[in-house]
Amino acid sequence: MKRFALFFALFAGLLLLIDRGGAHLLDHVYARTYVGQKGGILNHYFARPAPPALVLMGNSRASLDVNPDSLPVEAFSLAHPGTSQIFQSGLLSLLAERGRLPQTILLHIDLDEYIRPSFPADIRNLRHYYGQAPLVTQYSQELSRWEPLKHGLALYRHNGRLFGLAKNHYLQRQGAAPSQGFDPYPPTAQDSINTLYSTRYLAAEQYRLNRGHLRYLHDFVTLCRQQQVRLICFTTPYYRVPPHVRESAGVVDSLLRRAGVPYLNYAATAAPPALTAMRYWRDATHLNSRGIPHYSQLLARELQPLLAAQVPEPAGGQPSAYLALAQR
Repeated sequence: MKRFALFFALFAGLLLLIDRGGAHLLDHVYARTYVGQKGGILNHYFARPAPPALVLMGNSRASLDVNPDSLPVEAFSLAHPGTSQIFQSGLLSLLAERGRLPQTILLHIDLDEYIRPSFPADIRNLRHYYGQAPLVTQYSQELSRWEPLKHGLALYRHNGRLFGLAKNHYLQRQGAAPSQGFDPYPPTAQDSINTLYSTRYLAAEQYRLNRGHLRYLHDFVTLCRQQQVRLICFTTPYYRVPPHVRESAGVVDSLLRRAGVPYLNYAATAAPPALTAMRYWRDATHLNSRGIPHYSQLLARELQPLLAAQVPEPAGGQPSAYLALAQR
């Protein structure tokens, strides 16, 4: 029995050593990798001497359709393709904990989220920061009762990330430049076909409003107000406006209007005249590099007066910019 107990203690100690030692080594490599969309871009941002005037957040419609260099102030894109509002709110919590909040956040609202099932597991894209940011920890623990146990293993935060980490570290050693979150689509011969089919799919999609994402948006708005960060929300245009946009925008705009948050909803009406030609589009929801300059310049003009205004005090119901745009 004593031999078994000794063997078990040695085995457990070895596993603990592998777990903690392996995680320490991978953390060291991860923290010094500035290439890659998931992780590298955050390390690059945290390594800056000071936050920029504006940070762009959202999914691929923000990271691919908006050139940060076209905006009226110094801007950095922390938009992450394939993410939803729960990720954006968790990321904001991390920026607040690190003391890296900018003066202004430009948040993209994807109205398609509000007609589809919630995906709370999206917060696992920030699992490296579990225990380091309140909302990341809270949202993660809500996934299941086992989340704290999983995170008790130090290597868990690198689960499924080893190949990507190795690739990004290799690319960095080969001279790849750190990303600023902007990687536009070049035009291809398939763009028109992609645009037609994706437009038809969105128009035919059966939908029911899902208000679950409003909780995460509310958390985002509240944290910005608490940290005295100016928040401006926007939605990029569609090639053709799908049927669900009016209802989705209505529930989002109601929340933002009560909080006094400006909302530039370019999906409220048909695409701006400069973007009606199909050659500017990659698909129904993404511009290619032909269309991006037109939209980025339009967004920059709309942002000018909003950036010049004072950060609003908590209260309520100023009409949002969405209403003005919808009435044009």
